[in-house]
Amino acid sequence: MQLTSTANELRQFPGYLEKFTSWLAPVKNKSITDWTVDQLDIQPYQRILEIGYASGYTLQEVARKLKIGFLAGIDESMIRYQQAYRRNKKLIRDQLLQLHIGDINELPYPHHYFHTIFASRARFLQHELKSALLQLTNLLKSGGKLVVVFQPAGAVTEQQVQQAAENIKRDYIYAGLTNIQIELRDMYPATCIAVTGYKE
Repeated sequence: MQLTSTANELRQFPGYLEKFTSWLAPVKNKSITDWTVDQLDIQPYQRILEIGYASGYTLQEVARKLKIGFLAGIDESMIRYQQAYRRNKKLIRDQLLQLHIGDINELPYPHHYFHTIFASRARFLQHELKSALLQLTNLLKSGGKLVVVFQPAGAVTEQQVQQAAENIKRDYIYAGLTNIQIELRDMYPATCIAVTGYKE
């Protein structure tokens, strides 16, 4: 009864619901986060950008691996910005991380700046994906890579999962990325897809 009551109260206040779900996200998505970090093959002195940082948990894990370098992230939500800021305030204070709120069009970095750009929960990549990939490719250095990790909505059968992977592969090609690699992993509640492409 108490849980139902709490859930009903949260639904009446979207801001509280967003805070609550973002707080739960690191626990729920740890497997995806760990797999995403593995896909990045992080090296010292890299500049890395995350699209859709949510609570900042993945940025925190990337920082543990990077140790020396620069991190940036962008998300659309002020609430998620506040959570990510609290989680990573030492990195921000040491000028190793910059957090941004808004659209990828508003990122203040020059072309050919990042070694790696990744997304594992970026809802705003789902719309106008081709255009977004073009913009992100422009931000990559020559030889840099783009990694998108996602669980395709509504994909139940193996054929549907493969089709979702092929769809995003075509968008990578459209954006000028090459040597595209696709990996699949069984995760709750659906198969997870990692697509990696490189800028020539």
